[in-house]
Amino acid sequence: MDKTVVIGLGEVGNAIYKVLSQSGKFEVYGFDIDTAKTVNKLEEIPQSIDFMHIAIPYTSKFVDIVKQYANMFKPRYIIIHSTVAPGTTREVYKQVSIPTAFSPVRGKHPNIVKHLYFWTKWIASIPGNELSVFVLHLILAGFKVREYVGDPETLELAKLWETTYRAIMIASWQEIHRIATRFNADMETIMEFIAEVHEVLHDRPLYYPDYIGGHCLIPNTRILHKAFPSKLLEFVLESNEKRIEELKVEKIRNDIEKMKLIVQRYINRDYYT
Repeated sequence: MDKTVVIGLGEVGNAIYKVLSQSGKFEVYGFDIDTAKTVNKLEEIPQSIDFMHIAIPYTSKFVDIVKQYANMFKPRYIIIHSTVAPGTTREVYKQVSIPTAFSPVRGKHPNIVKHLYFWTKWIASIPGNELSVFVLHLILAGFKVREYVGDPETLELAKLWETTYRAIMIASWQEIHRIATRFNADMETIMEFIAEVHEVLHDRPLYYPDYIGGHCLIPNTRILHKAFPSKLLEFVLESNEKRIEELKVEKIRNDIEKMKLIVQRYINRDYYT
């Protein structure tokens, strides 16, 4: 039975730990620097691990941290689930010389475990000839798996864009809300007008223009903007900061609540509940 450790037990890492444990196929360990989250102490984890899963937040020290854990546990294989800048998986492999894969996580808090089973788990590896080993490991864990035989940079960027794309859409609704306020136009009517088109063409998604919080959208937009400075991404970040001040105005808050009710008519309730 393969020995497996999950490093980082936040919302994503804890969900991955649960999926691996529920499979009954592995000897699973979990570690987090937060003593309230960790399952095992460092000394309880074998120093000869088969698979090391990484689910720590991305920072400028990400590669160095992964290298430290690799030196500590000497895994045969590393799987990165964290959302990272393009080139990170390659740099980890360069630093540790251990086959390393990138497999992005898709899902909505707080239903990550449910959504890990729902979405296909894409995966790419360096070197590419080790991909089948990673694929089998994830299949045994219970994931639906899609192997990508190209460079991991493609999946790293795909994950960043999937979340950043949503941030762009919300920021665009923040902007039309500002324009509507300037001309004393009714945002409910504007949204209902767009909704009629979306019901037919399915290409005008609705978003209510609240402040973009959470763990993913804005942090991932920053990661991508740092990797590739962009006027579009700069707009998203600036628009969201501007929204903080705008929310002090009662009419803005009331508008958002009304728009939220319209959006809720079009969401996938099975997915979000």
